Amino acid sequence: MPQDPSEELLPPNYQDFPDGSLLRVVFHNFLTYEHTSFIPTASLNMILGHNGSGKSSIICGICLACGGSPKTLGRSEKITEYIRHGCQEGYVEVVIADNVKGPQTVRLTIRVGKAPEYKLNNSHATQSDINDLRKHYNIQIDNPCAFLAQDKVKSFSEQSSIELLKNTEKAASDDLDQRHRSLMEQRKDSMTIEELCATSEKAKKHLEDTRTKIMPLVENYRKKMALESKLRLLEKKMACMEFQEADEEYAKEQKIADNALVEYRKVEAKIKASADEIEKLEERINKEARAIAGTGNSAREILANFQSKSDKHMAENMLADAKSKLDRVKKEAEIHIREVEKRRNAIEVAETKWKAALDDLNGYDEFMIENDRSESEFTAIERELNKEEEKIHHKKYELSSLERRRAGEGKASKDNRNERWNMLDQLSSDAGEAWDWYKKNQSKFKGEIYTPFMNMILKSPEAAKILENSIGMRDRSMFVCQYKEDELLINGKQPWRINTTVVTAENVYEDELNEEVRPDLKDLGFKYLASNCFEAPAPLKQYLCNVAGLNKIPVGSLDLRQMDNINKELERLRVSVYMANNMRFQLQRSKYANRTLNSQSEMRDATFWGQACFLKSMDVKKEKDDKAEEYERLKNEIECMKEELKEKRYDITKKRDALQKVRMEWRSKKSVESKWENFLKQEKMKLRNLERETFDIQKAEDDFANVEDHVLKKVQKAMAESVADHKACSEKFKEKARHNFIETLCKIKSIKLNSKAEDYRSEREDLRHVKEAAEDQLKTAFNRRKAAKNALKQECALEHLDVSKMDPTDKELYEKMTKLFKDSNVPTDKDELDQCITSEKTRLALVQNSGEDGSIEHEHQLQRINKELEEECTKYDKLIKNRETAHQELGDLISKWREEVEEMIEKINLNYIKFFEVLGCRGEVSLETPENCLDIEKYGIMIMVCFRKGENMKRLDNRVQSGGERSVATMLYLLALQQLCPVPFRCIDEINQGMDPTNERKVFDIMVGLWNGTSGTLTKTQYFLLSPKLLHGLDMRDNVNVVMVNSTLTADHGDRFDTLSKIRNTFATLGIQS
Repeated sequence: MPQDPSEELLPPNYQDFPDGSLLRVVFHNFLTYEHTSFIPTASLNMILGHNGSGKSSIICGICLACGGSPKTLGRSEKITEYIRHGCQEGYVEVVIADNVKGPQTVRLTIRVGKAPEYKLNNSHATQSDINDLRKHYNIQIDNPCAFLAQDKVKSFSEQSSIELLKNTEKAASDDLDQRHRSLMEQRKDSMTIEELCATSEKAKKHLEDTRTKIMPLVENYRKKMALESKLRLLEKKMACMEFQEADEEYAKEQKIADNALVEYRKVEAKIKASADEIEKLEERINKEARAIAGTGNSAREILANFQSKSDKHMAENMLADAKSKLDRVKKEAEIHIREVEKRRNAIEVAETKWKAALDDLNGYDEFMIENDRSESEFTAIERELNKEEEKIHHKKYELSSLERRRAGEGKASKDNRNERWNMLDQLSSDAGEAWDWYKKNQSKFKGEIYTPFMNMILKSPEAAKILENSIGMRDRSMFVCQYKEDELLINGKQPWRINTTVVTAENVYEDELNEEVRPDLKDLGFKYLASNCFEAPAPLKQYLCNVAGLNKIPVGSLDLRQMDNINKELERLRVSVYMANNMRFQLQRSKYANRTLNSQSEMRDATFWGQACFLKSMDVKKEKDDKAEEYERLKNEIECMKEELKEKRYDITKKRDALQKVRMEWRSKKSVESKWENFLKQEKMKLRNLERETFDIQKAEDDFANVEDHVLKKVQKAMAESVADHKACSEKFKEKARHNFIETLCKIKSIKLNSKAEDYRSEREDLRHVKEAAEDQLKTAFNRRKAAKNALKQECALEHLDVSKMDPTDKELYEKMTKLFKDSNVPTDKDELDQCITSEKTRLALVQNSGEDGSIEHEHQLQRINKELEEECTKYDKLIKNRETAHQELGDLISKWREEVEEMIEKINLNYIKFFEVLGCRGEVSLETPENCLDIEKYGIMIMVCFRKGENMKRLDNRVQSGGERSVATMLYLLALQQLCPVPFRCIDEINQGMDPTNERKVFDIMVGLWNGTSGTLTKTQYFLLSPKLLHGLDMRDNVNVVMVNSTLTADHGDRFDTLSKIRNTFATLGIQS
């Protein structure tokens, strides 16, 4: 076979080939071919060959050379793998018929490590140029109805009705296919509008629900605001009335106070005038009294001088005094003598008593020394006891600290539980609600229920990332029950939907839960298993090991350079998933190649498990028990130490009491000794003082004799002077009588004035009380007016209610307020107004305590919601109109499209029925329509078949019909469709696989009959039919080109085996004309 493409031959009648037909296909180093040229005919080309001979390589070459994708073939998607084994380069070339331009040559060159290269008529071309050429000739490589590769036969027979309709449209009418696609895009747009409508309706309903929800709060707030407004109005009126009343009362009290002050001052003036007159009289009385006193003194002096001179008892008195003095001295001397004797006797008694007391104190000093020693010992013991008491205080402090820690741990445990529950509720509100219900009704359950978020404790922060990449989202909120009854109870008639499972005690395997990493895995660098990085109750841990295989996932740090050896060892140990170096690795056995695939991905960050709450236990019961034991131990220890301290203190107190008793006895004896000693000292002191005193009796007797002589001489002199003194005394008494008369007159007048002044003072005192009372009332009224003024300013922003003194702003405010009082029918009676205020305050308190206390935020929220709801309603109405318009337009277009599609399917159905009748079976094709006629993406083609008599037709399905039946139905559908599909050539690879010989022969006869007709598109279509076998007795006519494919290794292989003669002999045996 020549190597130069220019020397390749074309069919002799290539000018009769329809445009787009294949004139020649050349393979060079392509799949099984080293270099092969294939010359087809314009009609049926039946390519025969055993499996692996290279039949499908022809179809692959045609597809790729026409710009098709490797994905269409169902084989390898790498185009370089189509190069012949052991070669670096290959190509496939097709020559396409064109009666106008002449044969068009397309070559695809494939090189290892380079992009594929296209040439059109020996000129460089892009794949886009080849695709345009293919569209020009209507070559439908990607349509399975026209080009069905071997590896796509099964998927074609199993394609859905929707995919079948799309492929049928693509094969029968490009216009229908384009319109279908366009309608699907329009449907997407209408679905977008419907989604927008649904979203808008949902948003509208949400806003309405929100408005309904906050409306009671807003109404309550408005009611409260109305009550507060009315209450403020009433309080303003009350402030005005109280200020007006206080102002009037202040003016009244001020007038009363002024009058009282005037009266008080009048009386004060009268009292002042009386006091001045009395003062003058007092001065005269004093003057006369001084004169009377002077005259009286002079008279008394004269009278006393006279009486002293004429007194007869004077001598007797002087003698009696001298005698009395003498007797007194004698008596005092006798008493002194007796007192000295008494003191001496007392001293003798005291000395006796003191000596006896000293004898009783024998041993006192030794006792005091012993007492000091005992006190020192007691002090030392007391210090030791104080130290023990300090130890007790320290123990008590430890006990209180332990109690505080226990209380703190209880609070921390509660906070941890709440944080875990919040995360569970965020993941699934139903799960959070179910867990809350379970904890409240735990007594109803037969056993414990566990869930990962509430019962797992991570051993380290690194464990969070491991679990994040091991445990699925669904398993994180799984409720693991120990009994089926508990699962039924928590799932019973409850409103929530949660994930539950049952792990009984029999299904818990301790060896799996406690499994450690194997030694051979440790040698590879693995440190532990994923199941070792957390703690959990046995049923929960068993469930996670079952579903996530945590006990089979090793974790460690690996040497990436030894990954191939590590993977081989892990494959031997049947480890499919492992984690290392912040990566997750998965080993998987390939279904198509006998080798192991290793996929790796970077480990996700710990979004859920990274929270700190998972590092702490939710239940600190065990820790609390340990703390409780420590608490009881400390408490008992403190009690024992208290008892010991109490006994020691009792003992020391007892000893001290005994010592104190002895000490008191010694102190009593010492006190007696000290008393007699002090008494003896005092008595001796008194005796010494008495002995110092002296009494001179002789001197007293001499003084008495001298007094008698003096008295006698004095009496004689006084008798001579008495006559002159009598006359002077008479004159003085007359002058005194005159002064007394004048003094009496002044005193009488003064008494009258004093009486009158006293009346004035009494009146003044009364007026003072009246004035002070008026001033107090005025002060009270002033304070009331001040308070009322402040209240008026605070409530009404006014300083007073005198309109004439108001500025224009205050006057306007007062007029508005007065009009508001009148319009609101505010009571003008104070008591009635006070009752109204009390009533409004009560109503306001009831509203505030109703439990639906709204706020200004709710009012603003309602306004915002009303605005948003109005906008949303407008938007929703607009969307509804747009949806109706879009649906109407889409419905009209779909109706037109559907009419044409149904017409196309009816044509296919007529051919399909006719073909099945040839087989002696029944079959029909119809358009499958969805419930909603606008769901254009759900339209499909439904094929109904029946291969046995007496049975109803059933839908063609891979679960109902056998493989051969599906092959027959698929082939007949393709034949029925091909009458409507004007493509230049078709390729079908081994469609007859699974057919029984009878049906295969009938199908072949139908195909040959169609191609031998004089009308229809099949008479002008080039056909490539690939089959590994050839039945006997087929009607092989002249227009059927049979091509035998052999796996040849060298160019002369066919010559040595005389392939042509063998084929002719085979045809002769089969009765086929060659």
